[in-house]
Amino acid sequence: MKRNFFRFIVVLSCLMTLNIPTFAYSSATRGSDQISAYYIEVTTDPGRINVEFSVTGVGRVDKLGCESIYVYAKQDSRWRLVEAWVEDDEGMSRSNTFVHSNVIFCNGTAGVEYKVVATIFSEDSFGRDTRSETTYVTGE
Repeated sequence: MKRNFFRFIVVLSCLMTLNIPTFAYSSATRGSDQISAYYIEVTTDPGRINVEFSVTGVGRVDKLGCESIYVYAKQDSRWRLVEAWVEDDEGMSRSNTFVHSNVIFCNGTAGVEYKVVATIFSEDSFGRDTRSETTYVTGE
């Protein structure tokens, strides 16, 4: 009797262990109801900051792209806004599509520290979803 009970506990433990990673994996790989994948990268070239983004909706969506890009320069110990773009600015978003990508350029000064906050979005009849990333770079 003790042997069967011990086997039952071992089998039950194994089953519970197998179910947890499966659940964690499926929820971690799913972007959202509106965003299936996205990419944001900030790089520098001499005199320039490049903000590259790409967002893929779940199927064709009403509107998607980059909701906003804010570029801040470090001045003393504070961040000062130097450039800003919003979703209706040229190249930031598209309507009735499933993917949009672009590169937005900003002037940069060598040696200056910059903070770039970029937010992508996807919008359909179920609502809007966003993802933001903050990147720190130094101008070349």
